[in-house]
Amino acid sequence: IENGSTYATPIDVREDTTIKAVVKTNDGRFGDVATFTYTITESLQIHNIQGEGHTSPFEGQTVEGVEGIVTYKYELNGSTYYHIQTPDDKRDGNLNTSEAIVLYSGRDAWNLSVGDLVSVTGKVSEYAIDGYADRQETDLKTTQINVRDDQGGNVQILERDVPLPMPFTINEGNLPKEKIASHQFAEFDPAKYAADFWESREAMLVQVGNVKAVAPQEHGDLVTVLENTATETIHGGLLLKEDDQNAERVQFRMEPNGPARDFEVATGDRFKGPITGVVGYSFQNYKIFTSLSGMQQAHLKGEAVPEKTTIVKDEDKLTIASYNLENFSNNTKTTSNDKAKKLARAFVQDMQNPDIIGVTEVQDNNGPDAGDSRANESYERLIQAIVGAGGIQYEYVNIDPVNNEDGGQPNANIRVGFLYNPARVSLTEGNPRGDATTAVHYENGKLTHNPGRIAPNDPAFNSSRKPLAAQFDFQGESVITIVNHWNSKNGDTPLFGSVQPPVYGSEVQRKQIAQLVYDFISEIKSDNPEANIVSLGDFNDFQFAEPLKIHEGSLMTNMINHVDAADRYSYVFQGNSQVLDHILVSNNLADQTAIDILHINADFTDMAGRASDHDPVMVQIGFEAPVIWEPVP
Repeated sequence: IENGSTYATPIDVREDTTIKAVVKTNDGRFGDVATFTYTITESLQIHNIQGEGHTSPFEGQTVEGVEGIVTYKYELNGSTYYHIQTPDDKRDGNLNTSEAIVLYSGRDAWNLSVGDLVSVTGKVSEYAIDGYADRQETDLKTTQINVRDDQGGNVQILERDVPLPMPFTINEGNLPKEKIASHQFAEFDPAKYAADFWESREAMLVQVGNVKAVAPQEHGDLVTVLENTATETIHGGLLLKEDDQNAERVQFRMEPNGPARDFEVATGDRFKGPITGVVGYSFQNYKIFTSLSGMQQAHLKGEAVPEKTTIVKDEDKLTIASYNLENFSNNTKTTSNDKAKKLARAFVQDMQNPDIIGVTEVQDNNGPDAGDSRANESYERLIQAIVGAGGIQYEYVNIDPVNNEDGGQPNANIRVGFLYNPARVSLTEGNPRGDATTAVHYENGKLTHNPGRIAPNDPAFNSSRKPLAAQFDFQGESVITIVNHWNSKNGDTPLFGSVQPPVYGSEVQRKQIAQLVYDFISEIKSDNPEANIVSLGDFNDFQFAEPLKIHEGSLMTNMINHVDAADRYSYVFQGNSQVLDHILVSNNLADQTAIDILHINADFTDMAGRASDHDPVMVQIGFEAPVIWEPVP
């Protein structure tokens, strides 16, 4: 550097080139000379680009001459992606850096094949390749090199049919089990955090041994754990707990993905290893992209079968069930006759015709097709299907919502309601039926509207279902039932997401809803302390979450907490078995209530008879007067 100017002589730098730099003083004299010697030992490698962390140190930069062997190729939305990996003899031996990277080639001008050794030029970026619409804000990104020819990228094939790199073996000794990520990713430790572990293997060839499914196949994806991992549910799943998000899950994406969606795999099925694939990320999770045919050959069927209720019918006890029907309507284009038959079978054979059934996700007669918001034909279709399956002739209780005010699929107007057996129970008479916007109250031992909606105009229910209360008479007893379908968890950030710890923003609304429902129960109990109350439905939250605790309060008992731990789930999401469907009873009924969760859907695929994504929950309630023991004189 001389007088602010830099002088350099261009040289052609190769590997193992020694450079001697001579620097003279900045006053123009040559008296003080410093000499520095540099040795360039290697060209830019993939592990340099990946770096130690979730973001590449080369993000936004153009890199040249990066070499790797093509290990995988796939197409998505008209674009082609390749995985390339460093040859084994050029690995850096650092387990914190990945030796592979994704190439984004757009319309694909390169036509590469697995086994090609290539040299690539392109711009490095971090991008959430596949997922939901908000994935750039919520998901972890994949490091990729844009090699599109129309954006300055270039790929040169150096050699064909090169042996592939050895896959990295994932086993119980190196896969983290306890934690997914540090707070705000402040610490990067692949030996401690699962998200860091998968990041450090991003795009690489990996191999696992024997695994077992902890969820049914869904969307061509499969969630498993390694063979020696302990499972907790009756069919071999993992329970989601307040302090354990099951970081040890190993997920697969099977290709071709379309046919993979017809692969019948249930919770508890096993797969004989070794299973090889490449690490990718899609829809909120790291996954091993592998072949469908390979997984089919490795598949060993497990022992899980749909259940029937363990509750023995008693003529003097009331049976009440809760069932999410998953978008049921009278539109045969969107709700098949097969689905209607499967639902009916559950009511008749599996649940043995409960006296009252709180149902959620009943759609308009025309389903998602635009029209009015009536659902009379949808209810009648379900009732007739039950009769056709050998069941009883139910009647229904319903209030149609205001069009597109309750969330769910646009124009479908999912709502809550009841089916009831008129030979066993009757709707209490004396007060008028409510409507979509009139709030129900409790006065002089009765609901002011029967049925009636709870606080339907409160902002807490914006774009969410309004709970429906109905009062029934059973053998001289009055029972007030509430069916709920609280706002979904849409908007929560994912477990393996870019926000750590995850943010459960949707919970705010559910806490507000829980308080409104509890206030309504308090109103009933203030008027009638001995009132029999049952609150049920799809609450879209867990038994240990604050909304359910608010709803329980000091007046209600969540019967879910009385279910054996191995049975305590009604839904499986991304391999985590969890409770979203609850039945709460007023404290005066708790000691005389038995509960059963029927695992007929959550652990199985449609091909195995699944009719909904939720399992039904059922209780049997007795009304005997408590025995009062008098002291012996």
